[in-house]
Amino acid sequence: MEKEFFPMNIPKSAQKQQSDEVTSSTIPSTQAEQEVRMAEQNEGPSHLISSSHAGQLKLASPLSKFEGVFCQQNGHWGAKICIQNNYILLGTFKSEIAAARAYDSAALKLLNNEFLRNLLLTNVTIHEPIFQNMYDPDVIINMIRDGSYEPNYIEFLSNHYPSFHYSDSIVMPNSLDSIEGVLFKEMFRKELLMGDITNENLLVLPNEAQPCFQPLNSNPDELWFEYKDRRNRSWEFQLCPTNNPQIYVITTGWKKFFNEVELRVNDIVLFYRCKDMRNFPCSFFSMIDVIRGAKNHWMQSRY
Repeated sequence: MEKEFFPMNIPKSAQKQQSDEVTSSTIPSTQAEQEVRMAEQNEGPSHLISSSHAGQLKLASPLSKFEGVFCQQNGHWGAKICIQNNYILLGTFKSEIAAARAYDSAALKLLNNEFLRNLLLTNVTIHEPIFQNMYDPDVIINMIRDGSYEPNYIEFLSNHYPSFHYSDSIVMPNSLDSIEGVLFKEMFRKELLMGDITNENLLVLPNEAQPCFQPLNSNPDELWFEYKDRRNRSWEFQLCPTNNPQIYVITTGWKKFFNEVELRVNDIVLFYRCKDMRNFPCSFFSMIDVIRGAKNHWMQSRY
């Protein structure tokens, strides 16, 4: 019998707003890229941008492939986020990817993860909510604007996460963590414990995964889901019921993924719903990604 694939239900995300005005006019840039030694991500010099000028740039400049990012006439890139129908400018950057990171960091704080990400989560940004919980929203936005956000975050990681403490550099996400024309919404994640590793034939999904799937139908053996990975490989997983209607288990297909990806204890498996804007109309697909050894006991004990 031919497999039938079911789409995932998409929780309501923050809606994009349109406005000709921006709310912030004095925007110095950030120098954080010197900390991570990524030439591609170097930040630009400071600029003053009036709200009317920003509106003109929006009309005259080419569109960015990233959410909240726009090109300026000087060849640099700006970042902005819309909150309650008003645009808040976040800075001026030499690279598009740096502006995309600024948007993701601001949106994480202001939109409570109910947003479409420009960049996939990495072993660096997976810890970002813990850092942001230490500050009020205004402080986060001001740090992004004055260029201190990423240096402060890098210092936080170095002080609290042993895996970063002895490393030569902490590299923020770059173009390898994006897919041109695709935005990412994290649906849920699974931190792998020893029990998940010893039983490689199935994966018990966390409780927060339950709203992401349609209710099991009368033929649960035919409930299949297809995911893409970073390399655009397809993975087919079968979802099966348990005695607890709130618990979902991936069975068929998981062992193949487990072995080929070589999953280990403390890896985090991320499940995304992706918006593909490369064609019109936009389409959606599901994505699976893995962050290696990102779990940290300091995070659990302190927060």
